[in-house]
Amino acid sequence: MGATSSSGSPSRSPQPLPLRYQNPALHRIGWHRDSLVSLAVVGLGYLIGLLGPALVVPPGQETAPKAKIAVAFSITVIGVAIAMVTATLAYRRRRNWSWMVIGIVPALSLLLGGAILAATKANAF
Repeated sequence: MGATSSSGSPSRSPQPLPLRYQNPALHRIGWHRDSLVSLAVVGLGYLIGLLGPALVVPPGQETAPKAKIAVAFSITVIGVAIAMVTATLAYRRRRNWSWMVIGIVPALSLLLGGAILAATKANAF
């Protein structure tokens, strides 16, 4: 069988199969108000996770007390949690996998980067 469907009658021309998605616009993020708000909250969460620790432990400082390092990394975790929860809720609302990519890929990068910086500042190589 090819990309057409035959009704069994040789006199009629074959009909094309229906599209899997009738409206592809439903499967994009789109410019909906709730999508823009979710995108802004996700961005804010990543900004908190990225810039918040720099206010506690300056990036140029080679070592820091362990308590400050723990606070800085916990700010990173809070920012990532805000972004991931918002992206997950947006995914559940729209059923668009782009939200999961927006929520997971930068979150893992931010968490791994924060863990590496925390370990580097704690051990002071």
